[in-house]
Amino acid sequence: MMCWRLHRFNTFNAPVALHAVTSSQPKGNLMGFKPLQERFNYYALKDGTILGVKLAVVKVYRLQNPDNSPAYTPEGEPAYYYTTQNITQVLTPEEYKSFKTTA
Repeated sequence: MMCWRLHRFNTFNAPVALHAVTSSQPKGNLMGFKPLQERFNYYALKDGTILGVKLAVVKVYRLQNPDNSPAYTPEGEPAYYYTTQNITQVLTPEEYKSFKTTA
């Protein structure tokens, strides 16, 4: 299975270039999981817009060695591979203020 990641490189007033990067998925077992906390980080942009961004985990794999034994990091911790998705929201300052007062 191939894992595709799109990287977006952009500077102000420059065209956006999307580059597909392929990589093989490491060997491992798909793990079930339950999100305990997923919060947005908010950024005030120069034009007054509020940008909200949060990272959400999509899949988690417990990595295995070629002999199917569990893999560990050099520090001795269990090794995992995971895929994520960025979730964004764009708010006006008024929407952000009303959102934060009701939350």
